[in-house]
Amino acid sequence: MAIATHALHQLRRYSSRLPRDPHYKLKASLMTGYLVGAFTLPFVPPLLETRRTRADGSYLTRESVYCSSQYLGCAR
Repeated sequence: MAIATHALHQLRRYSSRLPRDPHYKLKASLMTGYLVGAFTLPFVPPLLETRRTRADGSYLTRESVYCSSQYLGCAR
């Protein structure tokens, strides 16, 4: 029981203490920006391609990736 009490005390003290690194906020914001970019940038080119093909009218007339002529079960 004493170990659990000691662990809780240490956890509370750690979570309420300010970070000692003076550049903590800068590093945290850079890492957040990196993670947001890493998870959102792969979706930008397909989005732009879809918008472009919808704008020029070829979106509805292109052959589907999932329903191409090489598959026999495709309804035409």
